[in-house]
Amino acid sequence: MARGERLPRLINMIFVIQNQPGLSAKEIASRCKISQRQCFRDLEDLQKAGVPIYNDRGYRQVETFEMRSSSFTIEEAFSLIYGLKLVERQKGILNLSAGLKEKLLALLPKALGEQLEEMDTKVDSAEGALIDYSDKEELFKLINIAITRNQTMKIVYYTFSRDSVGDREIDCYKLIFKDGFWYLIAFCHDRESVRLFRVDRIREAVVLDKYFTPPENFNFEEYMGAAWQMERGEEFVFKVRFSGESVRYVKETQFHQTQRIIEEDDGTIIYTAKACGYKSVMRWILGFGSEAEVLEPVELREKVRDELFKSTERYFEKIC
Repeated sequence: MARGERLPRLINMIFVIQNQPGLSAKEIASRCKISQRQCFRDLEDLQKAGVPIYNDRGYRQVETFEMRSSSFTIEEAFSLIYGLKLVERQKGILNLSAGLKEKLLALLPKALGEQLEEMDTKVDSAEGALIDYSDKEELFKLINIAITRNQTMKIVYYTFSRDSVGDREIDCYKLIFKDGFWYLIAFCHDRESVRLFRVDRIREAVVLDKYFTPPENFNFEEYMGAAWQMERGEEFVFKVRFSGESVRYVKETQFHQTQRIIEEDDGTIIYTAKACGYKSVMRWILGFGSEAEVLEPVELREKVRDELFKSTERYFEKIC
């Protein structure tokens, strides 16, 4: 596991033990989605760092525990500031107190706190496309409970494709932030399969007194496959020729994990990647205007061509 994932993994383990005292190492490992061997190493690291965790018919934590400054390195403290900047823009996800940064600084040695405070003035999160979750604070609390305790939720959900609202019972596996939206990956009892739910489309929710065991073999990356954005479907390969200024931009950017780029003698490039749905890929391609030409597959080329014709007709109608 990457070094950058260590701090959130350890913090998550603390929360799991706090919320469900008495879990075995195997149960903690399952909830934290790590191996049992890694779980024992993490428990040992937490105890060495001063976190009062003990094993008495399962792992528990002294209730008066407070994080100590010795638990943080400068990189870990900076990562918390970066995280706070992002969370501050996500209205409704967490009810952050105004003094949260000050509480963090109080945990650190003076010199480290001064460095962190200076960095805080030089780091910010720019405006962008985001959903307003200001009325979803209670919903996020319920989702956190359902995920942490492995409890089934009953939701009232708006399905965009059918423009309809209906009840669902779901087992929450994972909460994902992607392209300005929060998504809940959960097993839907009504559809008897794992589905994606956009959090802002959940109208009502309640945590049921029903528990589930998360599948050990569920893998989010495998579930999403070659999806662009969060659109899933039948996988296909597509090719696009880029020209003009788009060439330099596409070459320097990792848009998808499957992308491959071939440079042509005339200065153009051939971009190849996998996808699972036409809509998200079409939106991406159309954003490059005349500097992008779909080569394969034929169906995608025709869809992009038809969309461009519609746009052209609309503009000419207004001119005429």
